[in-house]
Amino acid sequence: MADIADRITLRDPADLIPYTNNTKKHPKEQVEAIASSIKNYGWDQPIVVDGDNEVIKGHGRLQAAKLLDLESVPVIERDDLTDAEVRAARIADNKTAESGWLEDLLEDEVRYLNEEGSIDMSSLGFDEQELSGLLSEEANISLEDKYTEKIKAPVYEPTGRKPEVDELYYRSKYEELLDQVNAADLTDEQREFFTLAAQRHVVFDYENIAEYYAHAEADVQELMEELTMIIIDFDKAIEQGFVTFAENVIEANSDD
Repeated sequence: MADIADRITLRDPADLIPYTNNTKKHPKEQVEAIASSIKNYGWDQPIVVDGDNEVIKGHGRLQAAKLLDLESVPVIERDDLTDAEVRAARIADNKTAESGWLEDLLEDEVRYLNEEGSIDMSSLGFDEQELSGLLSEEANISLEDKYTEKIKAPVYEPTGRKPEVDELYYRSKYEELLDQVNAADLTDEQREFFTLAAQRHVVFDYENIAEYYAHAEADVQELMEELTMIIIDFDKAIEQGFVTFAENVIEANSDD
């Protein structure tokens, strides 16, 4: 397959055909936010079409381009996909884009940009009320408040199949980062630290973990409970620190 840059062409937005059964909604406010981003920062993600110019990925970007009355947009043509692969790619693209915010970090970033002053804050895509909340000091939740928040734990029902151990986690991002750490010129102390940091990017499949627990021996189940990989006694889980990472657990599972 050719290099991505070599496959990008410029085409008239009017020639691109939106997919009639696209499953993702693009409200007017979202399209306007995308248009603002394109206007302020340019294109960094082409629209993807099939061999008949029907859009696979980028319906929102196409609507934004038409709103801006652009004469051309960057396009990648994928005429190598079957109809089934095209349909699956549309759904997967929309699903994998779903993600929550790390609120504390988001607030820090937005406040920095507001204080720095060179960026049009409306170009970030948040409405005035959202920006006001992010910039307000009251948006910060104190550490004590975080420990008293209501925690919603994910709940799974066993289906009967015991997963293999390698189905309980995904380590591709960890291995990618580990390769970078090993290739870097670091002291032994630095290498040990960054290796531990890279381990944070191992993603656990908590649905499969629950299934594995249901079939495990008693001593293995006890160890899984101690590691808070499975929540049986919620009060005990809180004592072991579940409150401090519950949101990360839920977010990691939502990426699957």
